[in-house]
Amino acid sequence: MLSEQKVDIKVMVTSDRLKASVVLVQNQNGVDLTFENVMNKLRENKITFGIDDEAIKKLVENPIFGTPIVVAQGKPPGKPVDGKLIYHFDIKREIRPKELPDGRVDYKDLGIVQNVRKDDVLVTMIDPVDGENGMDVFGGVIRGQKGRKLNLPRGKNTYIDSDGHTLKAACDGQVCIIEGKVTVLNTLEINSDIDNSTGNINFVGNVHIKGSVLSGFKVVAEGNVEVDGIVEAAEIEAKGNVVLHKGITGMGKGRVVAGKSVFAKFIENATIVAGEDVQAEAIVHSDVKCGNKLILVGRKASIVGGSCKVGKEVEAKVIGSYLSTATEIEVGVDPLMVERYREIRREMSELRENIKKCDQGIEVLRKIEAAGLLTDEKREMLQKFTRSKITASEKLKELQSEFEEIEKRLEERNEGIVKVQDTIYPGVKITIGNVCKLIKEPVKYCKIYREDADIKIAPYA
Repeated sequence: MLSEQKVDIKVMVTSDRLKASVVLVQNQNGVDLTFENVMNKLRENKITFGIDDEAIKKLVENPIFGTPIVVAQGKPPGKPVDGKLIYHFDIKREIRPKELPDGRVDYKDLGIVQNVRKDDVLVTMIDPVDGENGMDVFGGVIRGQKGRKLNLPRGKNTYIDSDGHTLKAACDGQVCIIEGKVTVLNTLEINSDIDNSTGNINFVGNVHIKGSVLSGFKVVAEGNVEVDGIVEAAEIEAKGNVVLHKGITGMGKGRVVAGKSVFAKFIENATIVAGEDVQAEAIVHSDVKCGNKLILVGRKASIVGGSCKVGKEVEAKVIGSYLSTATEIEVGVDPLMVERYREIRREMSELRENIKKCDQGIEVLRKIEAAGLLTDEKREMLQKFTRSKITASEKLKELQSEFEEIEKRLEERNEGIVKVQDTIYPGVKITIGNVCKLIKEPVKYCKIYREDADIKIAPYA
C-alpha cells in the first residue's frame, strides 16, 4: 500500500523564501510516507506559513520521487504606488501661429499666455502608497517597498498651502515651467521703442514691446519676449518664447536667443538660437540653430542663403534660389547639445589645469611646512590651494557625468528629415548626422532623409 512506503523526505526553500518544496527519495530505512510525517518534516524545517494541505495529500496518495513538489507558498510583498503631481494648467501646450486661408500668418493668435489669479491652485501632490508587507514560508515578514514621493515644484511667485499638498499662485500673472519649477511671471509692457529713452531691458518676467528694438540695444527676460515692431541689429534673450510680429533685420549683428521657441514674420541677416522650434515666413542669409523643428509658413515659406542647424526636421516650400545661392541645412543633431558638449570639454580642460596648479602649489608649501618654515601667510595660501582643489574636483566630477551623458546621446544614430513643398535648388548642401549631399539639380515636392550611410530623396508626402 502507498502508506507503507518508506522514504526520505527532503525540504527545499527558494532563495527568496517564498516557496518550499518536498523531494521524496525511496529508502527502506526511511519513514512512512504519510501526511503527518510530511508535516513533521516541514515543522522541523520551521516552515509554518502558506502550507498547501491538498498538495501534500495528493503527494502522499500519488508519490512522485526525485522531483521537487511545491507544498508551501509565501505571500510576496505588494507593489508600491509612487506619488504623483496633478498640474491644473496645460504643461504641453503647443504654441503655433494660426495660418489664415489666404496664406498669411496671424502672429497675434498664439495662445501663448496661460493666465492665473492670486491663490489659484496650480499643482496638487498625491502621496505615495507603500507596498503591502508579504510573508515568507517561515512566517517572517517581507517588507513592502516604499512608494516614491514627489515634491511640489515650487518656483517664483508661488506658495505651498497649509495642507502641504497644494501649490498656489502668489500673484496674478502667467504660469509656466522654468527649469522644472512652476513659476508665475508678471509681464512688463513698454509702449515705445527700445532706444535711448528706455535703455537696455532686463526683466524677471515677460516683456511686451509695443514698438521696435533699435540697433545696439538688448532685451533680456526670464519669461517670453514679444515685439510688435521691427528688431534691428539688436539682441534679445529669453528663457521662454520670442515672438517678432514684424521680424528681424539684423544687419549681420542682430541676435535672438530663446530657451523655448522663436516665431518671426521674417529673419534677415541675423543669428537665431532656440531650444525648441523656429517658425517664420522667410529666412534670408541668417544663422539659425534650434533643437527641434524649423518650420517655414505662409506664402513664401523660404530659406535662402546662410546656415540652418536643426535637431529633427526642416519644413519649407522653397530652399535656396534659382541663382544657386549657397545654403546649408543640417538636421539630425541638436546643435545646442553639440555646443554644450564643446563648452563642457573646454571647462573640464580648464579645471584640470587649475587642479594641476593647485597640486604644484600644495606640494611646494608642504615641503616648506615639513622644514618648519611655514609662515601664517603661507599657511593661509596652503588652505586656499586646498579649498580651490576640492571645489574644482567636485565641479569636474559633475561636468564629467554630464559630458558622458551628452556623448552617449550624440553617438546614437541620428535621425533627421527635410521636407520641401515646392523646390529645393542647386547650391543647397544637406547634412543629416554626418552624411552630406550637395543638390545639383532643382528638385520639386520632395522629402530628404538618411538611410544608413546615404541621403535619399523621395516624393513629398
